[in-house]
Amino acid sequence: MSNLTTNNDEKIFSSSLIVIAICFAIAFFGFGYVLVKLPEITPEQIEIYQKGTACIQGGWRYALILTHILTFVLIPLAMRIFYQALNNIILDPKLGTKAVFASQLGLAFIMVSIASEIGWHVTQCWYYQNDFTMLNFMFYFFLISGFALWANGLSKDTNTITNVVNIVFALSLLAVSILYPIGYQNHDPSFKVPIYIALTLVFTVLTYRGYQLIQDWKIIFFPIFSVGVNLSFVFLLDKYGGTPEHPQIVYNALFHILHDLAGTLAGVAIFTWLVYQKGILQTQKTTSNETQLSESQI
Repeated sequence: MSNLTTNNDEKIFSSSLIVIAICFAIAFFGFGYVLVKLPEITPEQIEIYQKGTACIQGGWRYALILTHILTFVLIPLAMRIFYQALNNIILDPKLGTKAVFASQLGLAFIMVSIASEIGWHVTQCWYYQNDFTMLNFMFYFFLISGFALWANGLSKDTNTITNVVNIVFALSLLAVSILYPIGYQNHDPSFKVPIYIALTLVFTVLTYRGYQLIQDWKIIFFPIFSVGVNLSFVFLLDKYGGTPEHPQIVYNALFHILHDLAGTLAGVAIFTWLVYQKGILQTQKTTSNETQLSESQI
């Protein structure tokens, strides 16, 4: 019988929920602050993109759309795998319920993030520019939140250290939220650097806890692709992707596709596959061996 079905008496509003509620309150206060301070899209951006000089059309446009839509295939599959695998790996019913819920909510937040990213790219006519818009902020906010929730769900225990880590995540989101409108007002992309620092911190914790859970060194490929490869193509986009006034359509589209496909999507796929191996394939193999041994003894 699964852990989830044997844990019906667990309280919904437990003591550990207080810290999580505080973290959410801190993070979403920052989110609300940006909603007040930041316009959805600036008049300058509307003027540039209405001219159509930097629109990506044809095959590159379809490739970009397909790349982003793949997220809505991968993430539900990952949710299904994590639901079953974590229930098999984590024998403690209370921890199993917590891990499954946090991973499902985190992965759902990632889909919200990608939906915001798609809206952002549509306003850009699919020509990637590292500008400041509400949809761009929502992309980063829910991406960090999603991976932070995922990391929280994989913690083996709820103690002082995990609570401090969660508060650090929340304060990081608050700092990002305060700095983002300042970057918009000063037209300074360097104010987005804290976003990349926060993502790196979250990915570090997620990788460490993932290794503790599945005990497989190949988990290192998750941050290599999700952070290293991802940010490498973001750097190439900034350097060679051109501007709406001086577009570089091929480089912009190519590095944009690779940033998503070989970065974020590849990282999530790797993590999901490793959890699938540990929590489903090995469990099935063990069950099959036990069944064969039992039958041979009859």
